[in-house]
Amino acid sequence: MDIRMIEADPLAESMQRMVQEHLADMAPTAPQESRHALDASALAGEGVTLFQVCSGETVIGMGAFKDLGGQVAELKSMRVSPEFRGQGIGRRLLDELIGCAARRGFTQLCLETGTHEYFTAARRMYQAAGFTPCPPFGGYQLDPNSMYYRLQLA
Repeated sequence: MDIRMIEADPLAESMQRMVQEHLADMAPTAPQESRHALDASALAGEGVTLFQVCSGETVIGMGAFKDLGGQVAELKSMRVSPEFRGQGIGRRLLDELIGCAARRGFTQLCLETGTHEYFTAARRMYQAAGFTPCPPFGGYQLDPNSMYYRLQLA
């Protein structure tokens, strides 16, 4: 399978389905106040870099990082379409995001993810990539529906 990862415009029509599916998948995992997935307009915001994963011309995944200032970025909106999961695509995307963040001078990459069973595979992937648990960062507060991780890049 030919897989490409390129920077993407979250407002492009090709990304709209992926963003909407991501938000719909997050809805049953936690109450609204505990869901931190970004919509397309937030993904288009200043300091956010979004990547799309393509198989041929089809968008099958996405992931982003957001500049939090002080050489710290937050990983956002990691998603691979269900029919492509379990093939290592998410890990390839994660590695690309980590590498891009490091090349752009970030020294730390943080993330928030859910505690719901839906996020078990993602938590395993983040831990296998070297992310370690940390306290809430940025504007996050302790929340039983959230887990926080950090990875030192330099």
